[in-house]
Amino acid sequence: MRLFSDAMDAIDWSVFDSEYSQTGCPAYPPRVLCKILVYGLSKGVRSSRALEDLVRNHRHYIFLAGGLTPDHSTISRFRKSRQDCLRLTYRNTVRMCAEAGLVLLNVTATDGSKIQASSSRRSLYKQKRIEREMAAIDRILAEVEEVDAAEDELYGSASGSEMPAELVDAKERKRKLQEIAKRLKESGRSSVSETESDCRIMKTTSGLRPAYNVQATVDSSEGVIVAADVIDAETDNEQLEGQMKQVEENTGLRPDVSLADTGYSDEATFKYLARSGQDALLPPHMHPQEKKRNDLFASKCFVRDQGKDVLICPAGRELAFRRTVSNSSGDYRVYTAGNCRDCSFCAECVTCKVKTSRSVQVSVVAEQRDLMLARLATPEGKELYALRQRIVERVFANIKTNMGLNRFLLSGKQGVASEIWLACMAHNLMIYVRKQASATVAAARTTIWRLRSTTLVDGRLSLSRKRWRIRPLAAQFCDSL
Repeated sequence: MRLFSDAMDAIDWSVFDSEYSQTGCPAYPPRVLCKILVYGLSKGVRSSRALEDLVRNHRHYIFLAGGLTPDHSTISRFRKSRQDCLRLTYRNTVRMCAEAGLVLLNVTATDGSKIQASSSRRSLYKQKRIEREMAAIDRILAEVEEVDAAEDELYGSASGSEMPAELVDAKERKRKLQEIAKRLKESGRSSVSETESDCRIMKTTSGLRPAYNVQATVDSSEGVIVAADVIDAETDNEQLEGQMKQVEENTGLRPDVSLADTGYSDEATFKYLARSGQDALLPPHMHPQEKKRNDLFASKCFVRDQGKDVLICPAGRELAFRRTVSNSSGDYRVYTAGNCRDCSFCAECVTCKVKTSRSVQVSVVAEQRDLMLARLATPEGKELYALRQRIVERVFANIKTNMGLNRFLLSGKQGVASEIWLACMAHNLMIYVRKQASATVAAARTTIWRLRSTTLVDGRLSLSRKRWRIRPLAAQFCDSL
């Protein structure tokens, strides 16, 4: 507990100075609120009301708060509104671990994990649901108008009941549905959440849920999180570059080797690796044509001649470069042969009966993909890539299971980011505290060993490994009688 408090006190808290006014009643110190939140997360306590109760009754939290008793509203507001400051504070924990020798950057592993948003599945709206509810509201409004007309004939201009509540609610509901429909059209997505516009429907362990994609890069030495982020994209495409830049910002250095799964092997990532010189191991995606065919005339069996910029088919014919096309998976160079009808393998090679010649698409980063596959096929590459799961998966297991962060409490991207920064701080600080405690215990054991192995002989100190107890001079005197 004291080591944790000392570690938190060693962090630079000057980033919070500009966030607080120097006039009026002084606010609760940010380090106190941060200590409460981070220590609570390390113990799996996330609720601000539960933390308020612990600050008043639990000795550990009372010690961390220094006797102060912030209420749940103060704790919750601090967590919601201090996203940028918490991000910088998390960066300080990375640097603290690096200065303590806990970050070596020999190997880092990057991965993404889906964490469910605070909004529920019922808040999701698709176009069909909007149309269905709009039709129901229109029926309600039509019925209410009929009732109003009948009451006007019955009561005349007399004031009976005012506008029915159903009419007011229906009109307000229709206005909200129109706003949701507009937001759905502008987003270009298949669905949006009514209560949380930043989240997206993603495949989680609980099924399809509104969620966020949490990115993390972990150092292999002690498991310190050296980079983290929250995105609203369902895939990990184009995220490795941002993670590597954040690692360099947080530590001042780049990792020697970065490990990532297939989700990061998009075209933009391979271009970044070639441009920056960053060494990485990540299995590339299989070409769409390679998935369809696995025979002698699959696209992978066509050899590229760099000098002529042509492809050589298994039959020995050349396919010349024609154009470059773009699709959802990236840019591709199209190579087309001449008339293939006179080739004896035409029926096996050109499967489309309409075409008279074979065309092959080659990714613009095909060379980088082939080199990556060759490296992963070596024994060294297999052994190194096998470390990825052991490095990064256990960190997500700690955050989701031990800390209980399997669903966000705050809504919106800023609130979600604040929770992630706090979780990363808790993870890094616990590693730092455990290492410091281990070093203290090791030093204490060494001292005790030396004391226990010391005996008195003729009034002088003598070292003996067989002696496990300190024998005072009086006991030696009695033994000599």
